Amino acid sequence: MDEHLNKRFISFEGIDFSGKSTQIQLLKKYLESCNETVFVLREPGGTEISERIRNILLDKKHMNMEPRAEILLYSAARVQLTVEKIIPLLQKGVYVIADRFVDSTSAYQGYGRGLEQEAVDFVNQFATLGLLPALTVYIRISPEEAMRRRIDNGFDADRLESSGIEFFQKVCAGYEKVAQKWPDRFFKIDGTQVIEEIHRQIILRLKKV
Repeated sequence: MDEHLNKRFISFEGIDFSGKSTQIQLLKKYLESCNETVFVLREPGGTEISERIRNILLDKKHMNMEPRAEILLYSAARVQLTVEKIIPLLQKGVYVIADRFVDSTSAYQGYGRGLEQEAVDFVNQFATLGLLPALTVYIRISPEEAMRRRIDNGFDADRLESSGIEFFQKVCAGYEKVAQKWPDRFFKIDGTQVIEEIHRQIILRLKKV
């Protein structure tokens, strides 16, 4: 993989209801105001195959899904997205913003489900062809705050969101460990701040990158 290919690749991480979607749209609007072309892609999803896999992964009918099956399904969706969309777009010199990428697998399936980290790292590398974002914005909120936001907004929990507080505590702890592993790439930010302040801090970090 060309080491310079990722310079316009940005990912957002965090548990659901951390505010990722809002900040992604604000960043997209900012970059477009700078006359940049921007594509936003979500994980799992973004291609026909990946969206079909997403439906399986989030369907509460599949609560008995094995963690090893889960990681392989997420990774199958990711490799399709990486090859079909992300790499071709980056080769055109445009910005790609991913709502989740490889670090979600490390946090959710690695630390959350307790799968072996060496196996997780291998699957991640294999699924992305070694591609990593130049910047990963990790918006931090507690599982309790995420649950409160979900309930306040009237959303039903999907299969993954139904995994319980203890699971998401492990996921959040996992994100912290992943961030420690990639200090130059990760930008950790308090997700309980007002929307405008979070956006301001993201732009400042992006300019440094």
